[in-house]
Amino acid sequence: MSGHHHHRHDEHAHHHHLNMALALTALFAIVEFAGGWISNSLALLADAVHMSSDVVALGIAAFAGRLAMRPADHSMTYGYGRARVLAAQANGVALWFLSGWIVWEAFGRLLEPPEVEGWIVITVGFVGLLVNLIILKWLHGARDINTRAAYWHVIGDALGSVAAIVSGIVIIFTAWMPIDPILSFLVATILAWGGWNLLSETTAELMEAAPSNVDMLMLEKQMCDVQGVSATHHIHIWKLPGGGLALSAHIIVEQLDQWDQTLAELQQALQEIGLEHITLQPESGHESCHHHCCEACEH
Repeated sequence: MSGHHHHRHDEHAHHHHLNMALALTALFAIVEFAGGWISNSLALLADAVHMSSDVVALGIAAFAGRLAMRPADHSMTYGYGRARVLAAQANGVALWFLSGWIVWEAFGRLLEPPEVEGWIVITVGFVGLLVNLIILKWLHGARDINTRAAYWHVIGDALGSVAAIVSGIVIIFTAWMPIDPILSFLVATILAWGGWNLLSETTAELMEAAPSNVDMLMLEKQMCDVQGVSATHHIHIWKLPGGGLALSAHIIVEQLDQWDQTLAELQQALQEIGLEHITLQPESGHESCHHHCCEACEH
């Protein structure tokens, strides 16, 4: 019960941080748009658009986080935790669209580089970097993919601010205007990579794929090494919305009357490797052999 209470406390803390990040991002996006418009800097405007997309991304994340905290009911027996995964996937797609927009604008400005006010770019970019670092600190350490998706958006913002600062410095000292769209290409590439990672992870989670860091053969061996276990089958392992792992399996046991002890040892072994929710169904070795002719029984 105390672990559940601590988990709920963490959820509320992260939700509060998302709300604060949303308010601060919305405020600075307005400032950055003004700075980019006055200075005529694509790097700054691109970062301002990204900040605006972050307002949407953080808003989606905050809404999904609140929805996910709703308890399970008769119509949603698993609860609403998958709302976080859906929100993260939406934010992954948004990163791709954002990356495409930056590349499109950068190509146009690379062909005809406009005059850029370097000092305004540096000033606004530096303030933007400080804002992003504060938000990154608020969001750091979140386990759920929803907050991590928002975290990726803010990382992109921070990189955009760094690009704007570097662009402003180069323009002041060399007057080389193409640096502005060139650095925007770099930011777009990083955002596209982040979006791909989010889409890959969320798709795998929605498909309930086995987590990539789990060796299924080793897992089965560990279960079979428990005294009283003859074999296993129908093993399913998947990631929970909160980041934990769940497992269900059928266990062929030598003696059904010893199941309580075998179950306790299996649960301990599985919990030691990071599994949180474990559902195991015992089966008689004799009956399993009769019905399935399993390889373990043949040996």
